[in-house]
Amino acid sequence: MIGIPNFAILTLAAATLAACNTTSATVVSTPRDKGLIIFESDEFAQTTPKRVTFVDSWQEEEYVRFDGGGAQSEIIYAVADERDSVVLDLKLTLANSIGTWRANSGVRLGKKGSFEAPLGTFDYQLYRQNGSNRHCVGFLNEWDYRAGDPETRPAKTLFGYYCAKTGTQLDKRRVTGLLIDIWIDGINRTDIRFTPRLTIASRSGATSTATGNTGFPYATADRFVDAEGEMSSGG
Repeated sequence: MIGIPNFAILTLAAATLAACNTTSATVVSTPRDKGLIIFESDEFAQTTPKRVTFVDSWQEEEYVRFDGGGAQSEIIYAVADERDSVVLDLKLTLANSIGTWRANSGVRLGKKGSFEAPLGTFDYQLYRQNGSNRHCVGFLNEWDYRAGDPETRPAKTLFGYYCAKTGTQLDKRRVTGLLIDIWIDGINRTDIRFTPRLTIASRSGATSTATGNTGFPYATADRFVDAEGEMSSGG
């Protein structure tokens, strides 16, 4: 069985944060009652997920790790500010998102698919981790596309993976059941607007912490020029 990956401490220099707006940008341990990503799988029901949040005035990103019942999942959810001219410029594909996780240092990719869950359309890909032969699935969901953006980019992106306990196989039925169990707290419709919670970043005693993804925080929020030239591009 693959060991749990060591988490590197993030060192955040001002030049490596958001290319657009770094006011009050920071990475902090997420307060227990402020987590956004929900994974309602029975395996994780009795465990406390590990959460980290990046926040600035244009975006918020949450990293979360779930462990329980021999299974493991890591997920990142990125959401842009509620202003219609702010989107995410992440440019991740499903296949390359799988490789961003330290747990997936070597994998054998399998079948692809898609599934229409309550949260939106998930693309997914089965794979096995080299060495452990553990069965896993990577997934990616982008939604809330801003109509005025010439590139039609989303305001919300969620991607991650789930690995079953050693010796357990995954199939389409199991994967679709897992994707139904993934939610964002407070989202009752997929286009609901969101304002970055700067109070999380400014709370007393907050410190940078660790993540199992090589790209976190991605900090990809961008402003675009709509058809009427209302906004200037960020960057």
